[in-house]
Amino acid sequence: MALAVAGALAAVTVGSAFVFDLLPGSSGGADTGQGPSNAQPSPSASATSGTVPAAYVGTWEGQATSRESITIPLGTFRVTLEEARVGERVGTLRHTDIFGGICDDVLTLKEVTAKRIVTTSVGAPGNRDVCNQARHTVLLTPVGDDLVYESDSKDSGRPEARLSRIE
Repeated sequence: MALAVAGALAAVTVGSAFVFDLLPGSSGGADTGQGPSNAQPSPSASATSGTVPAAYVGTWEGQATSRESITIPLGTFRVTLEEARVGERVGTLRHTDIFGGICDDVLTLKEVTAKRIVTTSVGAPGNRDVCNQARHTVLLTPVGDDLVYESDSKDSGRPEARLSRIE
């Protein structure tokens, strides 16, 4: 009997955490919209108008890893995003590998949704021979105050990085 009561209590506690949004990293309850007046809007505060929401604009940086069969460090990713409409250049990716080598990609805005932006990425002219020049898709998804970068480029190890705003 005591085990049944303990199990029921655990289920109610876990369920309450989801219903009332009390998990670590969550907002801790209802959003009253009364945040600090100097706070930048969250990248998730986006519209589906076909333009980059202002909250994405800026420079973001973080450490990247491969998402292929084994996770390996790939170095630093720095993404700079500008205002753009679908079909226009939205920014750049600068990948500095663990040895200091640099490869640049040009990002073109492909889609804007309420949850993320989708870009097409291609190697910039003048890159070193070891840089991947092939066209691929990059997803930029807000997570808290950060952006998660995910690429489908198999030749690059399908990189992923959590990027924090630096400018």
